[in-house]
Amino acid sequence: MSESRQEDGALGSDEIRLHLAYAEASIMLLECLMLVLIERKIVPLDVLVDAVETAIEAKKSQVKDRAHPQIAAVAAGVLAQVGNSLAAAGHDGAYRAPEGP
Repeated sequence: MSESRQEDGALGSDEIRLHLAYAEASIMLLECLMLVLIERKIVPLDVLVDAVETAIEAKKSQVKDRAHPQIAAVAAGVLAQVGNSLAAAGHDGAYRAPEGP
């Protein structure tokens, strides 16, 4: 087994950093694209907020179903931040993630 892999199959730290960098860049790019779609009036803000809320609910369901609950909980938080960013771009009111576990 290579030194970059641990016995349990977890990614080595260099691979983890690479995957985290891709994930962070992807979220930032997606958020920027969503903001451009709103700015250019291609997609209404409420449609994008609904999409974010649907994704949050899916992640909360994963937490409830114990499907990678720690990762799903963090992902729900990231999605809520994206929702906040969208709402801030669209109006003065703050976006609030749907209630629940």
